[in-house]
Amino acid sequence: MVHDLRTTVSPVYLDLLNRLLKFLPTSLSPAALTALSETFASLFKYILVPSVDPSLLEQSWECIRCILPKCIPDIQRVMAEVWGSLLRRLRQSTREKAVTSMASDIKGIEDTCAWALVFACKVFA
Repeated sequence: MVHDLRTTVSPVYLDLLNRLLKFLPTSLSPAALTALSETFASLFKYILVPSVDPSLLEQSWECIRCILPKCIPDIQRVMAEVWGSLLRRLRQSTREKAVTSMASDIKGIEDTCAWALVFACKVFA
């Protein structure tokens, strides 16, 4: 079933990601934020982790990177945890590329990037 969902969602993944990201700068209830973060986590787990296209990961980060400065710190932290969780799941070579991409432009989201790395490493320990 997951494979079927992946083949259905993959072609529209970036459009879906951008539509979901538009919710982040808005006022969200705790329940809505939880549901949205779980949706991001599932998308990343089933689309990005098994993807063989490294540019998809970079494009995803760029989409997230553009929206984060518009979000309040609590929302940024939630997304940092989701991204950190993704970093943990990636293969080492892909993880290195993801971290390099993330570190290439952190202006305005320094705390978010730091928290993503802390969260990714915290679970490894």
